[in-house]
Amino acid sequence: MKIFVLAAFVLAVALARSNNDQDNDEQSQWPWKVGTLYRYNVETQTLAYHQEGASTGTSYRARVTVRVKAPGRLEARLENPEYAQVHQELQRNEPVPKDLKYKPAPKLDKPFEIYMAGGRVKTLRLSSSVPLAQENFIKGLIGALQVDLSTYRNVHSSHDTYDKNIRQGLFRKMETDVTGDCETLYSVSPVAAEWRRELPEFESEEEPFEITKSKNYGHCHHRVDYHFGVPEVAEWTGTAHSTKKEQFINRATVSRILAGKEGPIYKAETTSTINVNPHLFGKQRSEVQSKVSLRLVSYGQDNEAEWPKLVGPREILNLLYSLTPKQISIDDSSSSNSEESFEKNIHVEKYQRERRSARPKTVVSIDKVIVKSHVSDEDSSSSSDSTSAYVNDEIPLDNEPAYAALYLNPQPHGDKKQNPMNAQKLVQEISHQLQNPNNMPKSDFLSKFNILVRVIASMSYGQLSQTSRSLEVAKSSNDIVKTDMWMIYRDAVAEAGTLPAFQQIRTWIEKKKIEGEEAAEVVAVLSRSLRYPTTNVMKQFFELAMSPVVTEQLYLNSSALISATRFINMGQVNNLTAHRYYPTHMYGRLSAKHDRFVVDEVLPRLSQELKSSIEREDSHKAQVYIRAIGNLGHRAIVDVFAPYLEGKITVSTYLRTRMVENLRVLAYQGDHHVRAVLFSILKNSAEPYEVRVAAVHNIIMTRPTTAMMQTMAEMTKVDPSTHVRAAIKSMIETVADLKSPRYFHVAKTAAAVKDMLTKETFGAQYSYKKAIQFFEDDDDLGINNFISNIGSKDSLFPKTFRYTWRDRIAGWNDDTSLSWAASSGRKVVDYFINKIFGDDEDRSAEINHKYSANKISDMLKINYDDKESLEASLYLDFLNEQRLFAFGENDMKELAGRWVEYLQKLTNGIDVHYTKVINRNEVSVMFPLASGMPFIYKYKEPAVLHVQGKVKGKVDFLDREDYKTAITLDKDIRVTYAENHDGSVGFFDTLGNQYAIAGLVRKFQLYIPLRMSLEMKPGEIKANIKPVEPEQDITLLHYSMWPYTANQKKDSLTTFSQDPTTQVITRPNKVVSIDYKFGQQVSSPFQIQGYSYSQDFRNIGKMLWSNDLMSSVISAFKQRDVAQTHFNLRHLGKQAKNKGVSLTAVYDTLYNKKNEGQMPKTASEMSDVTPNSPARREELIKRVTLGINAARATVLDLSAKFDTPQKQEYVLTAAVGDSHVDPKVQFALFAARNSDQPNQFNAVSTLKKPASISLMNFQEALQKELKMEFEADIRYNKKENIHIQGTTERTQKYVEELQKQPWAIECVQEIARGNYYQRACHQAILMAHAPDNFKFGVFFKDVNPAVNYAGYEVFKIAESLGLWKLEAVPNKMPREGKLDINVDLQYWTNTLNLALSHSFYGRMDIKNVPIPKVTPVALSTYWPIMPYERVLNYYSKHQFQPLCSVDNNKVRTFSDRDYDYKLSRSWHVVMLDDRPGSSEDLVVLARRPSENRQDIYISYSSHTGKHLEIEVQPPPEGQNEYIVQVKTNAKKVSQGALTTYWDDVDKIPILEYYKEGENELILEIREGRLRVMYDGQRFTLLADERRNSNRGICGYMSGERRDDYLTPNGLIDRPEYYGASYALIDGDYDPKDKEQQAKAREVAYKPRKQFTAILKSDEEWNNQMRSVTEDEWGAEIIYRSRSYLKPTGRCDLKQQVQYYENNGEICISTSPLPACQSHCSGEEYKVQVAQVVCKSKFDEQFRSFRNLIRQGENPKVTGVPKSTQYRVPNSCKA
Repeated sequence: MKIFVLAAFVLAVALARSNNDQDNDEQSQWPWKVGTLYRYNVETQTLAYHQEGASTGTSYRARVTVRVKAPGRLEARLENPEYAQVHQELQRNEPVPKDLKYKPAPKLDKPFEIYMAGGRVKTLRLSSSVPLAQENFIKGLIGALQVDLSTYRNVHSSHDTYDKNIRQGLFRKMETDVTGDCETLYSVSPVAAEWRRELPEFESEEEPFEITKSKNYGHCHHRVDYHFGVPEVAEWTGTAHSTKKEQFINRATVSRILAGKEGPIYKAETTSTINVNPHLFGKQRSEVQSKVSLRLVSYGQDNEAEWPKLVGPREILNLLYSLTPKQISIDDSSSSNSEESFEKNIHVEKYQRERRSARPKTVVSIDKVIVKSHVSDEDSSSSSDSTSAYVNDEIPLDNEPAYAALYLNPQPHGDKKQNPMNAQKLVQEISHQLQNPNNMPKSDFLSKFNILVRVIASMSYGQLSQTSRSLEVAKSSNDIVKTDMWMIYRDAVAEAGTLPAFQQIRTWIEKKKIEGEEAAEVVAVLSRSLRYPTTNVMKQFFELAMSPVVTEQLYLNSSALISATRFINMGQVNNLTAHRYYPTHMYGRLSAKHDRFVVDEVLPRLSQELKSSIEREDSHKAQVYIRAIGNLGHRAIVDVFAPYLEGKITVSTYLRTRMVENLRVLAYQGDHHVRAVLFSILKNSAEPYEVRVAAVHNIIMTRPTTAMMQTMAEMTKVDPSTHVRAAIKSMIETVADLKSPRYFHVAKTAAAVKDMLTKETFGAQYSYKKAIQFFEDDDDLGINNFISNIGSKDSLFPKTFRYTWRDRIAGWNDDTSLSWAASSGRKVVDYFINKIFGDDEDRSAEINHKYSANKISDMLKINYDDKESLEASLYLDFLNEQRLFAFGENDMKELAGRWVEYLQKLTNGIDVHYTKVINRNEVSVMFPLASGMPFIYKYKEPAVLHVQGKVKGKVDFLDREDYKTAITLDKDIRVTYAENHDGSVGFFDTLGNQYAIAGLVRKFQLYIPLRMSLEMKPGEIKANIKPVEPEQDITLLHYSMWPYTANQKKDSLTTFSQDPTTQVITRPNKVVSIDYKFGQQVSSPFQIQGYSYSQDFRNIGKMLWSNDLMSSVISAFKQRDVAQTHFNLRHLGKQAKNKGVSLTAVYDTLYNKKNEGQMPKTASEMSDVTPNSPARREELIKRVTLGINAARATVLDLSAKFDTPQKQEYVLTAAVGDSHVDPKVQFALFAARNSDQPNQFNAVSTLKKPASISLMNFQEALQKELKMEFEADIRYNKKENIHIQGTTERTQKYVEELQKQPWAIECVQEIARGNYYQRACHQAILMAHAPDNFKFGVFFKDVNPAVNYAGYEVFKIAESLGLWKLEAVPNKMPREGKLDINVDLQYWTNTLNLALSHSFYGRMDIKNVPIPKVTPVALSTYWPIMPYERVLNYYSKHQFQPLCSVDNNKVRTFSDRDYDYKLSRSWHVVMLDDRPGSSEDLVVLARRPSENRQDIYISYSSHTGKHLEIEVQPPPEGQNEYIVQVKTNAKKVSQGALTTYWDDVDKIPILEYYKEGENELILEIREGRLRVMYDGQRFTLLADERRNSNRGICGYMSGERRDDYLTPNGLIDRPEYYGASYALIDGDYDPKDKEQQAKAREVAYKPRKQFTAILKSDEEWNNQMRSVTEDEWGAEIIYRSRSYLKPTGRCDLKQQVQYYENNGEICISTSPLPACQSHCSGEEYKVQVAQVVCKSKFDEQFRSFRNLIRQGENPKVTGVPKSTQYRVPNSCKA
């Protein structure tokens, strides 16, 4: 008790002392003496400039006379006020030139009164005739003279001290000037003796002292600012200390005052300095400096006559910048805490626990009160009032334009009569410019579009309606220019962002002036362009999206709803964007923070519509509503999705995945509630993997805890789903490597568990989340690309794919993204294609095979559960438009129908005309400077896409199965894409009506005018390409950068580049200048012309270097060293003789070619060199098939023919011949240029494959020598010749090392158990077929000396690096010579050693050159699997070409599960594909009739009606030929070493079989549909189609091992039961199999899904924790009600007035609230809105009220209430 008494006493003393000091200061009138007249010379200069070049701005000067009429009352007047414009080179921080041409400044010479308390300005009185602009200027001048050394509004801190007796100290206080009511640091100190030089007129006076003031704009009680579109990461109000913030604008206002101890103020200077990059981020910042300087000329007794009294005086309450005559009142009655508090959450929190340990700690000392606030650096910046909002103006009405948004200009609100006329004039001008893309950059098309948007933004609804009516008639015009006028105007209205513009768009849609896709594109941009998210506007937008006129229109319905919900999220739900993106410093928060319309109106309607859509099985609408609900980003969406996620309402896995996926917005907001939900879903292994992977993709943005991350790391080792394990591992690895400070904390957490991840590697086809970073500290560009997918079981292509681009400019949480999703990608594509191709004739017929697919399915009761509905979506978030195209089965059918209709219209031709202009990003920041003039920062990224032309053609659908089509197209099309990055830093001279800026514009334009005809049919493509205007010079590509300064009249319609007063910033010397022409060889000259002064172009390679192509392109166009740059790529049509080019490409494969002879070893010239020559192709095919038994030849023929007066043709033809039964592989290549100087290039080569090596026995494969020979001959320029001879082999050293490898040792152990082709043996056999030594001899004959000279230069470079020693330097380059190349590959170290020996230049050795790990797999000579298949298998973990091995007593499935099982004499289903709707059926059976024999049975029917029934048995004892019995309706076209059956419909072999290796039989069905390797005792299947539709002992081929426990009876874990489940109890079966099948049916169990409970708690937990109810959706911080009565009696509900303390205030409720006593616990809590009144903690009355409440009393308080929320119980229990 004594402690409390002492504390109260100390506090009372401190308060009394503070009040006494304040009273004394109020009575002191320093530095102004009554009866004294002061004369000051005043100068202000406000300039904008880059780091180099001219400065632009204004300078003002005047004489100020100040008369002190009474204590605290001053009269002042400006005499001879003048101003001059400045636009010239100036030295930084130097006075403006004296020779400026000054003019009289109007309306500044009226006297005015100043009321002060000491040196602090309290109020002003001005004449009513003084305009607001002049008022603000006067405030800036008076503010410079303000100096308050009293304790008034001091910031309490023990670090602040001041001794008024010696005039020294350092303290902070809240002080108001024209720039804001902000914390100001005062520093009072003596001055050096040299002050006399600074004040020579007063050197005889007493020594002055110095006062400096510095504003902290991160801590303000009030400011007059305007901002819009500021990225979330950008800090502009203070200093960025958080890892989530980056400095955008640096702002400082510093004052320096010299004053005498008894007065006067001799000199006062206040300087505002603003630094910002015109393009938001970057090292080269522009600057605006505003300096107000007053210098005392004289002072003395006031003997002048009285000035005239003020006419109609108006009182000005403070020095704040004024936009309207309405006064802004500041509550400055209390001091401020030393640390400010922040709202930590960007989303709407349901509640926040109030713990004693978390309350601010208060320490009472003698003189000061220190209040400490616990604020995480991660959540907020300690130097920014990041969530403050100020009301400076009224929100515009629906019919009012944006006034403050233009210049922060105090101007009368009203329409400008010339607005409609100006708008029409601009629209007409820029629509004509759009027709001439060559001149668009020069004519400033996009800059004029920005001016048009500005004009429209200044229009009222009436003016907009008037303008719209005059332009709407152009919409239906056949005139291209008029149609473009409408499109440009329409897009400008959409970009204006004002309420009249929104109302105009509403009118257009409701009256159907715009419909369908056009309306969808307009409404889609509104979510980013609308500036005023008031509750009314958000409701209007939502109602528009839900209205019948919108919902009935295709494309518009989804786009409007998604745009509306995104707008609601940004303006209401997400508190961060609601504050930072919109002008909350001008109008306050535009919608009430706790407004419940989202919960009470929006979500219930969307929830009901979602439920109705699901009940109607309308997948399209369900997906749209899921996306819209997710867009809201409100925590309550979890409750909406909960019934579906928990399985209470049945929906497809696809829709449940979309629901989890659409928790992304909430996850990005860092919501811990959704983090718990996502983690729960992820941990539930009974969930479908798609849903769990979607949770993985989102959970990382919620910043998982270390414990969660550790759990996930462990899951990569134990989780049953391969996709989940792969997704978690990739996510943690990629997050751990993120370099951006924004991801610092989550990256650290991920890095801490990175080493705990599984060492298992996953194929590229599995689910993942990866990041591609482009982040350079010296650039500030900052780009992160994220790629995520959810893998598929039935395809290597993902079910869901998402690519996201994020950068600083748009904001890290704002994505440019592309994503697609499908319930089954393969099924969706098949369905869509089938609907396009129509119902083709079904050529498949019922077949009478012994074991057909249907019969096997019936025997084993295999039921293909193929009832999954087809659903898909495509989502684009690009160019500020969110577009979702969602499809159910019916939608796909309708889309296919619309596509067919479109193709039918092609026959008559379709006119194409599309124009879209948007602002990709827009940022505005404005605030007053020290001179009382507004600083203005504007950044815009306007872009235009213009497509014009005509398309005509025809599409014939030939074959539905192989998607074969014949296409003929004629296109005449012009495509123009242009974008500007337009940033400006400056200010608006409110007195001179001038806009002074330092700007930077970057332009990019691409123009493609083509006339093209295209003809495509299977195996052949023909195209003819020519320019639309072949005789005109065309600028195809433009890039420019120009920094400038300008001083332009406000509201000018002239762009800055076309203003003659604009000055471009130049440098003395160009870094690069280019004027280069190319293409003359084909008579089509192009010209690259341009220059740059930027240092970036000194190193082009570094400028282009990046992690990925997209980032490289962006980096190339964003200069680090900003300087004037201009480049054009032009097609010189006037000089071109070439009027077009004809291209052809022919591809063909021929089978079973038989040509006796031998291919020549030397290349010879071709006689037929014409393009697209069948004779030449036939000649090359003949060359490459000579001497090859049963050859197969592939030929590719490319040609280009230019339409020129002289002959210009280029031809390339290549052919390769090989055979399954011949060791030779032969190549031939021909290339030629047919012109006045024809030339040919011919090459032939032969590769001899190694002798037979075992394909299925690792040990035997090592016993045989592996050696190949290679020979090639190249001839060009008639006689120049290069001949190459080479060998490759597997060395003995390699064999020895190979045998030591762990998997080789494991393979030998498997072989000992009779299993020759399991996982380890497969890898060992591939490596056994890999050569490790290559030797080549290259012979040169009659080669051009230039070729040798180039080689000589390479060797010289190598010698300088120490890699080569030149033995001699020849005087003359030889025409003949030899180069020996020896390559040794070290597969175990992934390196190679290279030895080169040249007959003239000597020898070079290069060692330990890195090679990819895939190298041995790629170079292996294991021919049953093609090289590209082996490589892709390596990266997909054997899922590109899955294989299944049925060995002696072990089976390896397609999905890489291996289990012990030995076949019996019963036929076993190895592989079955009998999927409903399929046009192909396939059955593979196997049995083991004896210990050393396996038989195979295959039944196959194709979509062409051909079928096969094959039985294969090993050779009879003593023979080498396998018994292969084939029954088919296909024609046998060859037999012998290679037996071939031909499909005469598809013109390909339907069956080929042959022997390879050491008598292994290879069967291939339909070119890879199925491959079989068989040695009589075991076999291996390779198949890549119909994934996840196979059944049998080889598994599902889904890529998931867990699926290979499924049988027709359910899941079976024991291998013997699993294998027996697929045995056929038919014919000569094994009785044991029947017994095993019966046992299998007994032990089998059904797989089931068990859905995740969404944060449900039982009664016990509910009593201990705060349950979450629907009523709690609206609150962010919710306080808990509490009873202060002493614990007595029963636990009844009590009524108690509540209080809380926060941010230096005591807040007390105006009425009692339900509460439970301390010994009771509450039940059935709900959230209740309460009214509270808040006052300072130092308010004695409120302190006494607080004490009464603590005693259980209910005092009555009065005052201005505000709303807060309390969590109150419904009942109490003990």
